[in-house]
Amino acid sequence: MIKFFLKHRPGFFISLCCSLLLLSACATTQQSEDVVGKRAQERWDAILADDLLAAYEYLSPGYRSSVSSIQYVRIILNKQVAWTGARYLGSECEEAKCEVTIALDYALIGVLPGVKSFEATKDIEETWLLIDGVWYFVPK
Repeated sequence: MIKFFLKHRPGFFISLCCSLLLLSACATTQQSEDVVGKRAQERWDAILADDLLAAYEYLSPGYRSSVSSIQYVRIILNKQVAWTGARYLGSECEEAKCEVTIALDYALIGVLPGVKSFEATKDIEETWLLIDGVWYFVPK
């Protein structure tokens, strides 16, 4: 059957092959977006549950080689913000890199004169890299 298409309709056969390649690339990108979205949400769930050591494991190996888990916990605890919620909104992936968008709910307590607390939501962008088959967060 392939010989028939190659002999009588080579343009159709080439178009069919290209279409199949494009569809397989879309499926891989969608799968990457699903996996990285799940990991991003898991990382924020760990932070919100005050399980900072679990959140540390989502950081890239390069970052973890230069910042110990104790240093990371100190960095997070010294922030003048209380995160109150996080929702994965979406991502855009290219091969081994994804830009992930998270809606982050937060409260600032005692940082504005005359205001006890200030609550808001902000969309943030995170960079995630695929390293040895696992997606890791890369802090800025």
